[in-house]
Amino acid sequence: MKQWIIFACFICFLCLFTACSTLLQPAKGPLPPMTSAAEIWQYINITDPYKKWDQFDDVVGMKDAAPPHGPRVQIYPNRIAEESVYQAEEGSIVIMENFDKDGKTLLTINLMQKRKNYAPSAGNWFWVEYEPDGTVIEEGKIKRCVECHVSMAFDDYTFIHQW
Repeated sequence: MKQWIIFACFICFLCLFTACSTLLQPAKGPLPPMTSAAEIWQYINITDPYKKWDQFDDVVGMKDAAPPHGPRVQIYPNRIAEESVYQAEEGSIVIMENFDKDGKTLLTINLMQKRKNYAPSAGNWFWVEYEPDGTVIEEGKIKRCVECHVSMAFDDYTFIHQW
């Protein structure tokens, strides 16, 4: 009988722990489509931390890259981007961390967010470049981003699966 009581208490504790840990998680959900770079930073670091996102199956881990990005990069898509089949769906976010050649020092963070009717001539992507601390370097229809990514119009303006 004593063993059953201990077992029942353990099960109750386990259920309570699971329920509490679930309730303490930040609310996740789609980011409103037209938000500022500062609001997106809050979302990807507090509400739905991008470091916990999965990576594309064909782009796992740190990869070699070239300017304008760092010598080494790591890419994180949100669930919407990861599950998109041919083109990124509205609400997709793709983050690229740019590192030095040793892959140890984070230089900048680039972000692309797919928005409805935002920039049809550039795949409807909203671009942001952040300092590692979240300071916005540039945001919006960044000319150099659009000019480079337009060469990948056939692949939804992304170079993601070209590694």
